[in-house]
Amino acid sequence: MNIPRVICSHLFLTIILFNPSFSQNNNSSPFKIDYGTEALVLGSGAVAGITALAILLNLDPLTQEQIDDLNPDDINSFDRSFIGPYREDYLGDVLQYGTYLLPLTFLTNNKAKKDFGDLALMYGEVLLLNASINGIVKGLSSRTRPYVYDEQSPLEEKTSTDARLSFYSGHTSNTASISFFTASIFSEYITDNTAKIFIWSTAALIPAVTGFSRVNTHWHFPTDVIVGYIIGAAIGYLIPLIHKRENHEGEQSNSAENFYKPIIGFQIKF
Repeated sequence: MNIPRVICSHLFLTIILFNPSFSQNNNSSPFKIDYGTEALVLGSGAVAGITALAILLNLDPLTQEQIDDLNPDDINSFDRSFIGPYREDYLGDVLQYGTYLLPLTFLTNNKAKKDFGDLALMYGEVLLLNASINGIVKGLSSRTRPYVYDEQSPLEEKTSTDARLSFYSGHTSNTASISFFTASIFSEYITDNTAKIFIWSTAALIPAVTGFSRVNTHWHFPTDVIVGYIIGAAIGYLIPLIHKRENHEGEQSNSAENFYKPIIGFQIKF
C-alpha cells in the first residue's frame, strides 16, 4: 500500500465531506457536528498527515549491505519465530478494502440514513487520523518487515521502501478503526441487544483475522498487529464518542415530560 497516497486521498475525502451542505444537524440525532470540534480534529489530522508525508517521502530503502547485516537475534523472542519468506496477502487486502465499504450499511437504517452526511464526515475523520498517525509511526520507527530477514524472499521486495514499514500494521489498524466506528454508530441507532452483540462481535473479528493474515504471510510481527488493532479500535471508537450528543436520551425524556405537564396541571386546577 502506498501510504502517502492513502493519506492524501483520506485528507481529500475529509475536506470534501466537511461541507455544511452535507450536515443536517438534526437535533433528534444521537450525534452532533460542532464546528469547533471539527476544526480541531481536521486541523490535527491535516498537520499529522503532512508530517507523515514528509517523513515517509524521505525514508530510504535498505541497501544490500544493510540487508546482509540483518540479524534475526536482534528481534525480540516473542516476534522472532514469525520470520518467514515473502508471500502475497490476498486475504488481508480483501478484508481491508472491503471494510472501507462498511459505513455504507448506515443507509440500511432509516434513522442513520437521515444523518448520513454527519456520519460521512465522522468517517472521513477516522480515515484521516488513522492513516496520518500510522504513517508517522511507520516512518519514525522504520521497522524492517519479517520477510526481509528470510533468504528466500525476493530481493526487489527487500529493497523497497515498503519493506521498512512494519510497525505498526496499517491493514489491521484500518480494519479495526472502520469496524469499531461502524459498530459504535449502529449501537446508537438500534435497540436490539442481539443485533448489537452480533455487530460488535463482527467488528472485533474482522481486524483480528486481518492481523492473523498479516502475520501468517510474514508482512508483520505479532506486536505490529497488536498495536495496530489497539490504536485503530481506539480511533474508531473515540470519534463517535466525541461527537455524541450530550443527554440525548434525557432530552427525549424531558420533551415527553413537558408534553404531559400541561395536561396534569389542568387536571389539578379543575
